[in-house]
Amino acid sequence: MAEWVTYKNHQIKACSQHLGDDRWTPKALAWLSIGKRAPMKILQGESHEIRNTENKANEIALGKAKKWVDQHQ
Repeated sequence: MAEWVTYKNHQIKACSQHLGDDRWTPKALAWLSIGKRAPMKILQGESHEIRNTENKANEIALGKAKKWVDQHQ
């Protein structure tokens, strides 16, 4: 599991889920880390984003989380 990273005052953690065999679905957690603490946002991957390694799925999850932060600032 990846470490928490800071991106534009948010904490993000990629935590992709193993689906069995060589299949991983992207998943990330994000929350505002400065000022008033907002509820944690869970970002799930879609079926076409399933990858064969945890690292590849985590890369997608981190990208989705950063995009979400960019859209909600």
